[in-house]
Amino acid sequence: MMQILLALPYDPSYRHDSPDLGLGYLAAVAQQEGHDVELLLQPRRFASHADFTKWIQERQFDLIGVKVFSCQIKVTQKMLALIRQASPKTTIVLGGPQVSADPKRTFELFPEADYGLQAEGERGLRKLLRLLNADTPQPQDLARVPGLVWRRNEDTAANPQQWIRDLDSIPFPAWELMHPADFGTPFNGYSRRHPIAPMVLTRGCPHRCTFCGAGVMNGHAIRSRSADNIMEELRMLTSDYGVREIQFYDSNCAHRRGPLREVLQRIIAEEIDITWCAPNGIRLDSVDADLARLMKRSGCFQVNVGIESGSRRILRQISKSLSLDIVKDRVWTLREAGIEVVGLFMLGLPSETEAEMRQTISLAMELPLTGASFSIYCPLPGTEDYERLMAEGRLAIDDVDAFDFVSYENNLSEVPAARLRTLQRQAYLRFHLRPRILPYFLRNLNSWKKALYVASSAYQKVLD
Repeated sequence: MMQILLALPYDPSYRHDSPDLGLGYLAAVAQQEGHDVELLLQPRRFASHADFTKWIQERQFDLIGVKVFSCQIKVTQKMLALIRQASPKTTIVLGGPQVSADPKRTFELFPEADYGLQAEGERGLRKLLRLLNADTPQPQDLARVPGLVWRRNEDTAANPQQWIRDLDSIPFPAWELMHPADFGTPFNGYSRRHPIAPMVLTRGCPHRCTFCGAGVMNGHAIRSRSADNIMEELRMLTSDYGVREIQFYDSNCAHRRGPLREVLQRIIAEEIDITWCAPNGIRLDSVDADLARLMKRSGCFQVNVGIESGSRRILRQISKSLSLDIVKDRVWTLREAGIEVVGLFMLGLPSETEAEMRQTISLAMELPLTGASFSIYCPLPGTEDYERLMAEGRLAIDDVDAFDFVSYENNLSEVPAARLRTLQRQAYLRFHLRPRILPYFLRNLNSWKKALYVASSAYQKVLD
């Protein structure tokens, strides 16, 4: 039996405070294999690097897995150096969006790492743990681990990913290691009740928007959990952990081939007392009036919707495949059902003009939205845009850890970076300071932690 730690990067600036589904699923797989697992999802509990190093030195884990985001490369590098210094014999395995998007650079960026796992890691981790538990893995064995990134002599090998077709075969996340009541502010700040638990109904996204890396993480084929499997977990969360709100993290929980309608009907029939929302966004062309009413009756209070731009040219450029007529119609459909709708927009897309950005802001003002996010466009590793812009020499590969939607200095549009920030501030202020919007905004400030979180986010996006 191995002592295993699965962790988020040690990043004192990281403000989100919610269970991590990906690490929770991996922890459950490791437990099934007979290992002792601990999760570190709130690294800010350590007052300093020295405290973190001392803790690692005392624990001497056999294996440490770290989930790596592209915007946290530098803090992850520092974390791995501390781990290697404090526990030289520990096997370090990396996963998450950065490894999935750019597997071949894993050991160049993170020389302390022993292995990486791309995308859906449950199947690959299970096989890797069996190899590590038995003996020193041989190259022919490592080559058969799905999604594994490993050193083959002087080269970096990245094995093909095998998407999991039967999602019901995956154990529920190890909720006993990340009790929902121990967490506070969800990643988008929206919530009504507490405790909150994230869930997914499906994996995969059939769309191929050029700015989005969902396909790299979960593939393009839609795969669904059964309604029975979902309801079993939902009953467990509400009865054993006191969960009162669910947040669906799917790329599009309302996909027509997904189980959402049946799940919502069963929530109503069983009189399960929850509220729920969809912070990762839903596709507006997946919604109709019947579904919207069902969503409201089952406890839905809010959904995020990816609209991206008010320019038809830009929507075609990014392969959004969503007409503005449908956007306007379905936002009204959701609002008529009594559901709050937050629009997600981007400013600064490649070749975008200031006039097109103003079209986006005007659309946001015109729609009956209850909230809006205006992000500065950022080309994320693993996306079609990133690969194209890198090939054109318009991105510097060494700047990848600066690629986030808050601090990225975007010079890819027809508008200079400083002017782009001004337009973003104007958009936020014009939208949210209207009398119609303020009550919705204030309704979400239902705890002091959320108030601090929103204030910090506002400072970063609007005032900084």
